[in-house]
Amino acid sequence: MQTAAAPLLFDSAFLSKLEQLYLLSRKLFRGDHRAERKSRQTGSSLEFADYRNYTLGDDLRSIDWNIYGRLDRLFIKLFEQEQDLDIFFLVDASASMRWQPPSHSESRIQNSKFDQARRIAASLAYIGLANLDRVNIHYFASALIGDMGLSRGRSQFHKVLEFLRRAPEPEGETRLLPCLRSFAQRMKRRGLVFVVSDFFDPAGYDEALSLLRYHHFETHLIQVLDPAEVRPEHTGDLRLIEAESGIAFEVTATEALLRRYTDEMNGFLEKLAAFCLQRNIGYAQALTDVPFEDLVLRVLRDGRMVK
Repeated sequence: MQTAAAPLLFDSAFLSKLEQLYLLSRKLFRGDHRAERKSRQTGSSLEFADYRNYTLGDDLRSIDWNIYGRLDRLFIKLFEQEQDLDIFFLVDASASMRWQPPSHSESRIQNSKFDQARRIAASLAYIGLANLDRVNIHYFASALIGDMGLSRGRSQFHKVLEFLRRAPEPEGETRLLPCLRSFAQRMKRRGLVFVVSDFFDPAGYDEALSLLRYHHFETHLIQVLDPAEVRPEHTGDLRLIEAESGIAFEVTATEALLRRYTDEMNGFLEKLAAFCLQRNIGYAQALTDVPFEDLVLRVLRDGRMVK
């Protein structure tokens, strides 16, 4: 894996926003809403993991009354089995994710689709680690490229940042089916999967995403797009180079052609959203000109990290 420099990708402003997102997530995770993810079980086989402060709505049977007697404060006992959720992030590292509009490439060097995808993955990973979930991150393009390894606990967040900073160079085109098939075959444990991609796979996404559902992964898609891909504005004689194949196209972009392109793009996006809705797959769209924290809050409110 080669390093792609991104010195400002996770700056101090980004890190301060993470803690704000985590505090907001605690409100969403409080009480019965968090309990939806996995029912509380009792018994001697459970492994004690940690304590947290009691919040209104928690099961009183989980209070550690011995600590209450010593400190006069209410704490909830957390057990390994209750918190045992694996969260996987599959981040698209293909060439199309690094694409930026030529006229804005200098001013937006830190805001490519790939950078936005990594910020989103880092934010959700931080929240998962802080809630004692197990987190793993994979890169993919035409094949699975990297695997961070399962990590647990907020102290492991430095490992997440280092892995996301040391991104692979773009290699090949997006091929969802072989990548997701390889992922499903490797994983012995099932859990929650976030696929973060533009989903520009020439072979489509239907079979690949259906494969994740077949293997009982709870799946959420985060589609990262540049506004110029959704609403192109350039007209005239253009030479367009396909980001992943390198094939060049000579076109004359008229207003009519732009309208046709926009209709095709809108149809693609609507079809993907409908596909997810029909199969109970979470779906969120993230544009590079929208703050990453807005997207993260939408995903949290969708409940996909607490079921």
